[in-house]
Amino acid sequence: MTQQDTAITADKKHPAIHITIDSKPLVVHDDDWEARGLLMLAGLDPAEYDLAQIKRNGTLKRFKDTHVVKVDEGDEFESIKQDGPVA
Repeated sequence: MTQQDTAITADKKHPAIHITIDSKPLVVHDDDWEARGLLMLAGLDPAEYDLAQIKRNGTLKRFKDTHVVKVDEGDEFESIKQDGPVA
């Protein structure tokens, strides 16, 4: 089962977890995600964006593609455009 299938399919062992990415509300049913999976769930290309979690104190914690993110109810994330190569 892919992470997207997990996000869509309700599972009694994994209750719904409500999160937002770029203010877009999403529901997932697994609490461990690779950052790239969350970006793809939000319709973003992980080759172009990184994921950042908005912490309770307002600071951002940035995650690279393969970093595993622990997702909790009410978590807020935003996408960060990756810097292009320097010429």
